[in-house]
Amino acid sequence: MTGTDRLPTQRTVSLHGWILPAFALAAGVLGVAALWVAAGLGLAAMCGWMAPVAALDMALMLRLAAMAPGRARAWLSLAGTALAILVSTWLLAAAQFGVLLGLAPWESASRIGPSLVWELLRYGSGPWDWTFVLLALPLAWRLGR
Repeated sequence: MTGTDRLPTQRTVSLHGWILPAFALAAGVLGVAALWVAAGLGLAAMCGWMAPVAALDMALMLRLAAMAPGRARAWLSLAGTALAILVSTWLLAAAQFGVLLGLAPWESASRIGPSLVWELLRYGSGPWDWTFVLLALPLAWRLGR
């Protein structure tokens, strides 16, 4: 079998094969972050129940981008979920802190550090929030496969 002969079941991995999944992942992270922050500000809570929604969204976005099933898609789903959780909680903490200072959430997000975000999340969340966050990661892996 030469380099140009391929079986019909073999897929080649190229740069073009990763562009659409990368954009889908970015759209998924930004979309979930926007919804999570809106829910958190509207309900004045961390809304940890949004973490499994983020896992579902990442897996769905990668499937819609026609990414081949397997470990790569599972890892991307897991990484996208973790990134969505990180971005959402950071922006939610920044928005809650920015309200006190009269700043917009995006202005406050660049001015607060990780220790302040951690303290705001630690005091503003309950055990159910963290349970949902921890359950979202294996869920993202499972749905991403």
